Amino acid sequence: MRVQRTLPPSAAPIEWRDLVEGLVGLVRPQVTMDRLQAEFRAHFGVKHVWFVSSGKAALTLILRALHKLSTRRQVVVPGYTCFSVPSAVVRAGLSVRLCDMNPETLDFDGRHLEEVADSDALCVLATHLLGVGVDVPRVAEICRPRGIFVVEDVAQGFGGERDGKRFGTMGDVSFLSFGRGKNITCGSGGAILTNDDRIGEALAQEYAQLPDESLAGRLINWLEVAATQLLIHPSRYWFPAGLPFLKLGDTKFYTDFPLTRMDSVRAGLLRRWHTRLSRSTASRMAHANDLRRSISSHCQTVRSGQGQAVYLRFPLLMRSRKEKDALCRMSAEQGLGISSMYPSAVGQIAELSAALASEHAPQSMTIAERLVTLPTHELLSDPDLGRLCAAVESIQRDQGLDMDSSREALGAQGRPPAMPRAH
Repeated sequence: MRVQRTLPPSAAPIEWRDLVEGLVGLVRPQVTMDRLQAEFRAHFGVKHVWFVSSGKAALTLILRALHKLSTRRQVVVPGYTCFSVPSAVVRAGLSVRLCDMNPETLDFDGRHLEEVADSDALCVLATHLLGVGVDVPRVAEICRPRGIFVVEDVAQGFGGERDGKRFGTMGDVSFLSFGRGKNITCGSGGAILTNDDRIGEALAQEYAQLPDESLAGRLINWLEVAATQLLIHPSRYWFPAGLPFLKLGDTKFYTDFPLTRMDSVRAGLLRRWHTRLSRSTASRMAHANDLRRSISSHCQTVRSGQGQAVYLRFPLLMRSRKEKDALCRMSAEQGLGISSMYPSAVGQIAELSAALASEHAPQSMTIAERLVTLPTHELLSDPDLGRLCAAVESIQRDQGLDMDSSREALGAQGRPPAMPRAH
């Protein structure tokens, strides 16, 4: 454990008055929940809103509801995404279908989407990965004539827009996440949004079957949020980051996650969500712009589409897996918060590899091998941004020299020099 300024890869800090609002929700549950629902309906301009225990719980309910409306069973997901996505598909009793991605945009590969969005597809999951933004109108143009639902995944994109429309308002149904490290947090939680009355009726039936969170669960979550607030600052984050048993940043595939309604304590923690979201979005966008201007062209920065990307983290495609690993090692030593994101593409998840053996998403595997993400949250200082850029430049320079040396060793004709004969 090294005592030094340590950047969390992502952070959604709250203030102590937000913690007080969480306790207020405990004593005024109905008022707190009704107010939050009304605010989200107004913000997104939708008729139906439900709050549940997590983003993956929200997706599970959505998929169950959509399956009530169709006999189809395949859910098309990006080939590289959070493991929570396929875990929710499996939890809903449906099957995963992969669509390859464009490494330059983290959007779908359009031609592959045309192929996999077939008569077996129940829905396509349009994921705003890292808050960069998917071309949802294009996805809808492909899917809707074929009777395929478009589910908009805004777990990492809350606050983003495209063509003047908020992320979460362009698909048939959408969901948000309020987990730790998302754009805003209440510890854990999720929301479902739709304007479609038919989907809304099916969702209402699913939601009615959900249990409430226990009182113990509410209080434990509140205490965890309070502890996070205390330790998330870079001057103190070295402590939890140095405790291996916390497994911070680990990504695992599992399907036994809780499915409950969101409680009023979590809703209270979101009381000032709009103010916090505006502050977070402005900070992330400004830091992303600074990083883009400062980092060498040897790294491939991801291009966002039209509109406002919110950059939950700033994505970079390194030139090789070796370069990526070297940067992550340097980050761990210096407390820079640079992350390799998910450990593999979806098709390489051990629990799914057999079922997805016939699926091909090579560009998604390239993303998994080369993608790193840099922190963009509001706890970054200008010197922190300088440290991040210096680290990337250092790795590029060192690895570039290694690559040049390797080329020289191949000789002028591109052949390795002859090895001496053994005697």
